[in-house]
Amino acid sequence: MKVKWLFFDIGSTLIDETDVYERRIGRIAEFAGISKESASEKVLELYKQNKKGDLELAREYDVELPKWESEYEVPYWEAEDVLKKLHDKYKIGIIANQNPGTRERLEAWGLLKYIDLVVASAEEGVAKPDRRIFDIALERAGVAPEDAFMIGDRIDNDILPAKNIGMKTIWVQQGFGGLWVIKNDSELPNFIAYDLPDVVSILDSFENSKSLLETTQNTRDLGDYKTRDGIELQKDMFIRSDRQAYPSKKDLEYLKNHKITTIIDMRTSDDCLDKPSAFSKLGDFSYYNYPIQEGSQVPESVEAVPESYMKIASSPALKDIFNKMAEVETGVMYNCAAGKDRTGVVTAIILMLCDVKEEDIIYDYMLTKEYNKERFKMAAIHHPDLDINIIIPRESYIRDFMGLFIKKYGSVEGYFESIGVSMENVERIRRKLWKI
Repeated sequence: MKVKWLFFDIGSTLIDETDVYERRIGRIAEFAGISKESASEKVLELYKQNKKGDLELAREYDVELPKWESEYEVPYWEAEDVLKKLHDKYKIGIIANQNPGTRERLEAWGLLKYIDLVVASAEEGVAKPDRRIFDIALERAGVAPEDAFMIGDRIDNDILPAKNIGMKTIWVQQGFGGLWVIKNDSELPNFIAYDLPDVVSILDSFENSKSLLETTQNTRDLGDYKTRDGIELQKDMFIRSDRQAYPSKKDLEYLKNHKITTIIDMRTSDDCLDKPSAFSKLGDFSYYNYPIQEGSQVPESVEAVPESYMKIASSPALKDIFNKMAEVETGVMYNCAAGKDRTGVVTAIILMLCDVKEEDIIYDYMLTKEYNKERFKMAAIHHPDLDINIIIPRESYIRDFMGLFIKKYGSVEGYFESIGVSMENVERIRRKLWKI
């Protein structure tokens, strides 16, 4: 099990605050002499600007912020069932900004029996987003940040401070907190849940992830396949991956134990500068950046995806990439950003070279859809104007690419000849994977 503790926020995470907010907004409207409908619209717009809508509205009309009527809070209908399921696998804690009496309220809601630790601001004298309240909770739980999740509705109070100290994070898009507009990648949580049952699904997927590295979502071995003649491909020779930012000790040990010590990063120079790979500074690994500019941008349409893959295949960087793969003595891990397009094209070419069945190449490509489903969910949040269908893998994308590839080059060998890779190096790549 990769995670030991789950820490939940309370308001708009486990507890539905809708009625409390409606009453508060209604009181503000009454004091300000405006309609409740107008007040509600203003509050909604303010929250969409990453502001505390009810507080800002009261300030705008110079009225006192009505008291918080916690007696109108109720648990989300699925809260108890979700906590019960999770408590069978994890220790569960609370990190919340709450008035005095948090344990008593949790008891009254029937939730306390599933909770092992309560750390609330009123009792601790420190409130989120101050990291001290997170430190207190982790110390009392006896758990390292990397072994714990923070689950909450607020990017500013829950996600950012937890993320900054190394906790994994799930943003539950409920209540006004769910309206937060992500401004940059630093605000992105590890995962996004639309409701509490979605949290269970995310954790189950996380625990059962088949990614070879625990700090990536999409790291896989090309040795999982066979040739058309039934020859098993050699493992630990070529590993495809998404970006490896800060590999864990366990990840580094895995790679070194399997002699995978050559890293080929196919992201653009700007991307590597903005989000550097830790492997570039690790002495036990040889790191190479061969930027493929083609494929770093989203294609214009669904129909344009296969042709964009052809542009990736014809990138000048591919000659350097394949020559390096042929020449190094160690196993190679190669990556782009999501391990999807540039990595997918390189993988398809290698598997075609090794005479792997077309359906297996398509299957390998489509695994990225499953491995990256949380990444696609976050892309939809981060880029609301993007047609998400363009970036989610489809069988037709890789199938049509392979058709265009053979039509243009005639064969895989013809492709390598066209980009200037010697037949000697082509055979080196093939022999590395064939178990003969």
